[in-house]
Amino acid sequence: MDSERQDERTRDDQSAFERDESEPQPLARVRYGLGKELLLFPDAFVIVMNEEAEELRISLESVRRLILAPGEYIPSKLVLMFDLDDGTTIIAAEGMTNVRDFRKLLAVLTETHPEIELDPPDMSTQLAQALEVRRRHLLGCYGSVLGACLLLWIVFLVVAYLGAHGPR
Repeated sequence: MDSERQDERTRDDQSAFERDESEPQPLARVRYGLGKELLLFPDAFVIVMNEEAEELRISLESVRRLILAPGEYIPSKLVLMFDLDDGTTIIAAEGMTNVRDFRKLLAVLTETHPEIELDPPDMSTQLAQALEVRRRHLLGCYGSVLGACLLLWIVFLVVAYLGAHGPR
């Protein structure tokens, strides 16, 4: 019984592998946020939402502009949007986690489709600013936790000193 299940799983794994071989490979792949992946194909941009098991496919011919903006409340949480030819704007993803691969994706996109406008024109500067804001934010968080621990330690020492040498 177990060997039949194992053979069935092996066949399923092989068929999944064969499907992967037959599908066209993306020019660039980027993990974006939690559970999202951006795939750049020669003719389309695909946003895969792994948690929802959904896929959004946007034809590159209909994309007029690619926008990368800081998040509303958290500036280091970048928002990726597409301006389409029909005047609509699609929010593709929020929360940059893989800047290095995103820069590679931008290089491939500008090389293969130079007609797509980037907003801001120098997105690598926007990415660097977001990373700097994130570093400063994390440094502030770590610093405040360390400061609170130091303050509690000092209070403990004062209370211990007063308890040992206080009035009797």
